[in-house]
Amino acid sequence: MIHNRLKNITDVKLSSGDLDRDDNTFNEIKKLISDHRYEKGDKLPSQRKLSEKLGVGRNQIMTALQKLEFYGIVKTLPKSGTVVTGIQNPSVNMMMSDILELESPDFKSLVESRLILEENAVRLAAIRRTDKDLEELQELHGEFVERILSNEPALSEDFAFHKGLVKASNNNVIYSLMSIIVPDLIAHLNAEHICDRSEVSMLISEHTTILEMIENQDEEGAVKALKHHFRFLYQYIKK
Repeated sequence: MIHNRLKNITDVKLSSGDLDRDDNTFNEIKKLISDHRYEKGDKLPSQRKLSEKLGVGRNQIMTALQKLEFYGIVKTLPKSGTVVTGIQNPSVNMMMSDILELESPDFKSLVESRLILEENAVRLAAIRRTDKDLEELQELHGEFVERILSNEPALSEDFAFHKGLVKASNNNVIYSLMSIIVPDLIAHLNAEHICDRSEVSMLISEHTTILEMIENQDEEGAVKALKHHFRFLYQYIKK
């Protein structure tokens, strides 16, 4: 997905100004929800209207919404917009506050952390996945395919599928760690415009293979399929 751009990238670190704007936008939208301006089930204004309301660019709005989605506060529905799913418990809010205070990691560190977590998670998922886990993965895969075939951006759906793989490991610690690093990975990917849509059929095929290995509870096959899917990322972190 990204190997055509990785070879041109040195370790990426967003500027403090970019990060501050992203974090402020994230907090402002989260506050609108926590102050009950928007209740569970309500549809948020469009990205354009939020951009005008908060006085920030569309990129900041998109990044903030993606972070909110990965924290389970909102859900983006195809052709329906972004819907509030609700602020979770206070411990989640504290965790998000702590994360926002962390020093911004470089892109290579984020990628390396993701690979370590997901390789181990997919091995566990092949062993531990339940029928419900499998149904959720199939649904996430279907949403990813639908976005791709509609020629629409599918970065969030791509990460949601991979996050679903980690969830199927039934290891809450690995899942929580993945939830922490994914929003920053998305921010870096969006900032660098790394996603290459020229190989979408290959991406669908690779996701399908990983899903089949999980369904068949083939531990080694699942890890092998994931490593093949991430082959260019593995090459990148070895540089």
